[in-house]
Amino acid sequence: MEGELPPKEEIHQRAVEGHPITQTEASALAAAETDITGFGPIKGGPAAQAQREHDRQQNFLAKAGEVARKPAGEITKEDAAQVQRAEARALGEPPGKGSTSADVQSLADQNEKEKAKGT
Repeated sequence: MEGELPPKEEIHQRAVEGHPITQTEASALAAAETDITGFGPIKGGPAAQAQREHDRQQNFLAKAGEVARKPAGEITKEDAAQVQRAEARALGEPPGKGSTSADVQSLADQNEKEKAKGT
């Protein structure tokens, strides 16, 4: 049944590699699954995987954007932890060096050191 559809693993790997999974892609896969089955998308199939990856990516972008709109000097370790959790969910694994969450953590660490100096 999935012969014409990308395997779920491929969709996940594309997301991990940074390829944005769009709502249009997820909808197109759902439509293709409906065409194949004649009754609707496949439960747990490629369309569901694409939708899941899309939602995770959007959640990460929203959280990172929320933190990015804060003044740099106000970014906290809690902000960094929230971005890290969202990025880990989007990637399916802990983010590494050079990741967005690593950059936010570095900034939060600097802010904490500056705060400690001032007290």
